[in-house]
Amino acid sequence: MNSWLKLLRLPHLAAQAGIDRDVNAGIRLNFLYAACASGLLRQLRQWKQRSELEPQFETLDAMLDVGVALGELKRDGNRYRISGKRALALSGQDGDPLAALIEEFVTCHAAVYQDFGNLSAQSGKGNYLAGKGELIARSSRVLEPFMVEFVQSHVAGKGPLTMLEVGCGSGIYLHHAACANPQATGIGIDLQKDVIAETSERLVEWGLAPRFRVRYADIRQTCAETTGPFDLITLYNNIYYFPETERVRLLVSLRERLKPGGKLAVVSLFGGTTVVAANFELVLRSTVGCAPMGTVENFVSQLHESGFREVITKRLIPVQPFFGVTASL
Repeated sequence: MNSWLKLLRLPHLAAQAGIDRDVNAGIRLNFLYAACASGLLRQLRQWKQRSELEPQFETLDAMLDVGVALGELKRDGNRYRISGKRALALSGQDGDPLAALIEEFVTCHAAVYQDFGNLSAQSGKGNYLAGKGELIARSSRVLEPFMVEFVQSHVAGKGPLTMLEVGCGSGIYLHHAACANPQATGIGIDLQKDVIAETSERLVEWGLAPRFRVRYADIRQTCAETTGPFDLITLYNNIYYFPETERVRLLVSLRERLKPGGKLAVVSLFGGTTVVAANFELVLRSTVGCAPMGTVENFVSQLHESGFREVITKRLIPVQPFFGVTASL
């Protein structure tokens, strides 16, 4: 009884209870990241003896205990298997985007918070995306289900159509465009050489080469293959890699590469008051090579300033400031 009374008299009891829940959520994310990255979850889709599991680290027992305590793993004697929905989703072939999202948060986003206040007062930025091109391309696919309809609507039923995708990443949206319009052709460019190499192979596997191809190139530099003119130019989830002061110049350059009647399609998370938007804004402002998102209203103004006459916005995720923006000449 005394123990309960002491507990009830603790200062900030409600706050402590809330923080306890937050700590548990943080432990869960770290466990899922480690168990997925190490291959442990894939092994535990079926019952496995402790002795059958790899790698046989000294800390394996402790890791298994954490998984059981979280409810992500089940134990029967000396056997283990997955029991949690999150762990099960991450262990499947279609769980890679979720696994990449967790890895991005644990390794990149968390570092931003850890470094806050310790970075140079002059720059205030860290190189959090160094070597993370492939990871970002994978994690961004969690947005794919919300984008497919928007992506396909710009090419379906349009007949022969040429397109340029700026920041093609994994090439998945080139794939969706190609499926929606068998007469569409195009090129995707990206600044991540390792991503380009894998995407080139992927286009061959999909049977889309040479109808679609990808190249290492910077849209801000002269390149014969990207001068156009094109029927459609797309930028999906990457406008924040261009400084706000350079966006009008970029948009003017893209407009000049379009054929008469051509369109520019942009998808992005924009500035807003949701936790997701606020967190992403902090990450962008803290990372070398990234820039603030700005509001969708500000972006529409930049498009008009760049010479686009008609601009249509469409919210792609309820509540979140995640929009598809279409600009026409």
